[in-house]
Amino acid sequence: MTLGLATVLMVGLALVAAPTQSATAASPPGASAQAGAHTGAQTSTQTTKKKKKKKSRGLRALRRVKSQAGDPYSYGANGPHAYDCSGLTQWVYKKLGYHLPHSSSGQVSHTFKVKKPRKGDLVFFYGSGGVYHVGIYAGKHDGRRWVWHSPRSGETVKKDPIWTDSHFIRRVKYKKH
Repeated sequence: MTLGLATVLMVGLALVAAPTQSATAASPPGASAQAGAHTGAQTSTQTTKKKKKKKSRGLRALRRVKSQAGDPYSYGANGPHAYDCSGLTQWVYKKLGYHLPHSSSGQVSHTFKVKKPRKGDLVFFYGSGGVYHVGIYAGKHDGRRWVWHSPRSGETVKKDPIWTDSHFIRRVKYKKH
């Protein structure tokens, strides 16, 4: 077999370009070396997307409190089928691994101030006698803040708009018990 000068030059150039060709050789037929590198990047991105992201504590708290919607208010009750206000928040956070006392005023000391409230934070209502009610912050909708709570005798666990400015929102301390 005889090779012409043009073929020898192309072979010589091919040897110089061998690193690019070897990268291309690993790629599927018809794909360039750049496309092969891009495919690898896509694969790692797809793998990352498939991992389940753990839901925040606040969203898990909301899921728990929603599961109790319609359960009756009962003074001193802390679930699982009847609640007073602090019994509801105590039950929800117990399911998440946190210990809260069974009183709205007692729960304040197990929280800390936050600049921006998040869903699942505790909403404390107060008057001249101090804190008298607690619920779980449900977020802001239609320009209003909402709370999940067990309001009073004759009512059930439900979501309501916050009805007074005499409230503050705090986050449960991260220390699990």
